[in-house]
Amino acid sequence: MRETLSRNDIISRSMTIYANLIFVVLWVGFVIALVVNREWLDEIWSWAQALPAIPKIIVWVLFLPIMVGLWIWESSWPTLGRLVGFAGIVVWTLLAVYSVFKYFR
Repeated sequence: MRETLSRNDIISRSMTIYANLIFVVLWVGFVIALVVNREWLDEIWSWAQALPAIPKIIVWVLFLPIMVGLWIWESSWPTLGRLVGFAGIVVWTLLAVYSVFKYFR
């Protein structure tokens, strides 16, 4: 028998797909900024750090993987450490996206 999806399930799955699509687009933008103009990342970091406490918390919660990527990029870690940390957070995000796509197969 075929299971019917409730309205809540459809909304939940749609939101998950859109959220993951947004993160893929953000990561692509992050990589483009690394290649084209690294100052863009510095400006985004400065903007995020200059926010008042409540908006800053909201930005960090909504864009956690991207903010962690920016934090790693702006850190004083050695270059190899930054690359490994950055790759780790990108892989973590992609695995989350992959698990969502796998769920819908």
